[in-house]
Amino acid sequence: MKFFVRLLLCLLCLSYYYANAQQAKDPATLVLEWNTANNKQDIGTLTFFYDSEVLFYGTKMKKQDCIAGKLSIFKKYPGLDQQIAGPVKTETLDNGDVKCSFDKAVTTNGTTKTYASYLVFHQIANVWKITVESDLTTDANVEKRKWKAKGAVLCDADGDGVKEYAYLVPAPIDTTREMSCLDDSCTSYIRFSNKAIPEIRLVNCLNGGVDILGDLNNDGKDEIGINPQWWTSCWSGYHVFTLKNGQWINAVPVISTHCNQWEQGVKVIQKDPKKPGNVIIHYSELTEDDIVTKTKSIPIK
Repeated sequence: MKFFVRLLLCLLCLSYYYANAQQAKDPATLVLEWNTANNKQDIGTLTFFYDSEVLFYGTKMKKQDCIAGKLSIFKKYPGLDQQIAGPVKTETLDNGDVKCSFDKAVTTNGTTKTYASYLVFHQIANVWKITVESDLTTDANVEKRKWKAKGAVLCDADGDGVKEYAYLVPAPIDTTREMSCLDDSCTSYIRFSNKAIPEIRLVNCLNGGVDILGDLNNDGKDEIGINPQWWTSCWSGYHVFTLKNGQWINAVPVISTHCNQWEQGVKVIQKDPKKPGNVIIHYSELTEDDIVTKTKSIPIK
């Protein structure tokens, strides 16, 4: 029992000493010490660096889980070596936290890879603690998984050469009434990861897949297509949108389609290779005998 009491007092003293030592150090200096502790696989020292909760490579976790993650890495790569390549750049965030960005050269199994990394420090009782640890590669992968979970697809809607995600926000369904939406108009929205791009409002649309149609009108921007889903009927109107002067407009009149056409895998719209400025549309039409798929070339806006 006396041994454990002495051990506890020792740890408390060590914690107090380390906390006081940290008070005099700026976050950039702490990054270098954090790096040394990682190279020494010094879990005891690393424990003092982290706050009670850490956003650890895209996942919010408790401090002990973060340390467990470090232990797992050290066990997998006992010869792991990481070096800070170049200067540590600091940025004070709006909430007073300090973000330290740096290139981290990591060597495992004889192979070295460099990551654009960062730590975010939060000051608690004059002691800096790490609240975020990540790198830009991980952030991009986390972002990609997040958008894919929404069913998002990549496009260049504004023609700036940078891809953004487009995704559908379905109309909210009223589960207390049969075939009803909470907003009565059953409005869905196509939205974009780039918030500067206006959303597309779709009335009488329960759901639907967003189609990236490419640059159909040669204006440098991707056109957006969607076949709105409804409660009943195999008939639907396929919409093709193009962004003009900051507003979404119909690039062509709404195309009448039937589920027969969709089941046959018929492409609804494509460029007309023989007529610049025109597109070929495939649409459904009810005749005296059957529902048939027809084709024609029409101008596009």
